[in-house]
Amino acid sequence: MLRKFRLLPVVLTLLCMLTVSGCGSDGAKESAETAPDGQTTEVTGPEAVTENNASAGTAGIIRGKVTDGNSNMLIAGIVITDEEGGIVRQTTNAYGGYELCLEPGTYTLTFSKGAEYATEEKTVEVESLKTKYLPDVRLTQLYDSYAKGWIAGDCHQHTYYSDGVDSVQSLMISNASVGLYWGFLTDHNTSRGVPEWTSPISVNVASDEKGALRPFVGFDGVEVTTEFGHFNSLGSGLTLETYDMNLREAERASADKANFIREKMLYIIDSIKRVGGIAQMNHPYSSTTMGAVNWIEPDDYELLDSFETIEVWNGYFVPPDGIYTEGNSMNQNYQSKLMWFELLNAMKDGHAFHAATGGTDNHDSENSVTAENHAYAQAEITDLTSYYNYIKYAGKYSGNPTTYIRLDGKELNMANVQQALRAGNSFISNGPVVICDIDGKSYGQTLNPTGKELTIHTDIFNRDGISEIRVIVNGETVKTVTPDGKVTAYTDPITVSGAWEANDWILIEVLGPVTQFALTNPIIIG
Repeated sequence: MLRKFRLLPVVLTLLCMLTVSGCGSDGAKESAETAPDGQTTEVTGPEAVTENNASAGTAGIIRGKVTDGNSNMLIAGIVITDEEGGIVRQTTNAYGGYELCLEPGTYTLTFSKGAEYATEEKTVEVESLKTKYLPDVRLTQLYDSYAKGWIAGDCHQHTYYSDGVDSVQSLMISNASVGLYWGFLTDHNTSRGVPEWTSPISVNVASDEKGALRPFVGFDGVEVTTEFGHFNSLGSGLTLETYDMNLREAERASADKANFIREKMLYIIDSIKRVGGIAQMNHPYSSTTMGAVNWIEPDDYELLDSFETIEVWNGYFVPPDGIYTEGNSMNQNYQSKLMWFELLNAMKDGHAFHAATGGTDNHDSENSVTAENHAYAQAEITDLTSYYNYIKYAGKYSGNPTTYIRLDGKELNMANVQQALRAGNSFISNGPVVICDIDGKSYGQTLNPTGKELTIHTDIFNRDGISEIRVIVNGETVKTVTPDGKVTAYTDPITVSGAWEANDWILIEVLGPVTQFALTNPIIIG
């Protein structure tokens, strides 16, 4: 059991450098064996329960601050590991300061700022009733996708206004702590947190070389949660009446139930679009009531084409990397990716383009894991169940996965982000940054080739190493490049040949160590 943590909640404030609630406050949280949407997982293992026995009478305090390479204060994440191997994640406050209240003992603090920064590790000895000030932690930026016009964000997350545990402020800081610059707040059937989420009070994610600040920007959203699927409204806090989202008893018992569901789905999608939102199908293959594909006929393209984006990567389940191909709830992202490939191939028959997105579906940005469960996650990965255990028990934080959108110098605002998402000017990743083009055309854009051979210009970075690059054409892997897994940057051109036809499509997948993966939207042949 995790017995030493008593961590101070980090609170956003504009009045003081370090915000403290006192050592008696409860910072650890209890994990559950079900996903936050209620889906029971198909996995066995130790119970993920934490115990918090710290007390104000014995705890010590660790204080300090985090800066970037130019000594500017930096919001960052702090993973705290105790002597037994239990972990919990905290963040600095909105200014890069932190204060940790811990039981006496030895701890490892790992400071991080997402996939594009180096990490720093410190071992600290906490003494009862003593306050220790650590030297400043300086995190170096290794790669800057923002400066290249690709901006990181999240399309799916929750607060305590529905079934999450985070306040709006703590979730915003959690986003900033991993280098996310934008995010939609998508609480279930409520937009009560949206005014606070989209307020002009700035949380600064980072600053550029000249010291110009890069703020986090929050956008309107809601997850329309029904008994026949979950649907994000990205760009509108639209909430619907209960009778629009659920079946009446007579409809539920009717022999025509499937048609009632179909009509309600179409109504929901149309309602989202009419108020300017993006209509997205969330976690399509979730079981029971949460996955919409359970209620849609495979050839119902009138309904399928009405969606604009598909969440092919939900953070609660293993990445859609295809390492394991079993079709079940643990591997539902892979099934969603295959369905998305089928929809892309249907463009040859005149059907709509659907862009892929990812979303953390985050309900708890802190995420504590017991020593027993942490050890369980580190066991050898030999099958889908052990792979899922790694995801479940290694710690789930904001940014897993991240959706990067291409803005090319345009203002970071909701309209421009929506435009990029609809067009598929984006890629999804939990680590690798994948910026590629063919003759200047990148993801979501149309290419008119002049010959059979195409050259993919690559700019791929992964702090932890690149092990495999896949080129996917019309759903099939046509070329695989396998760099040394220690290589962190890949810029060599990759050539592919084909008898290209209209609405063929090409995308890139990149694998790093263990679960690290990236998936791009396609470049489309005109």
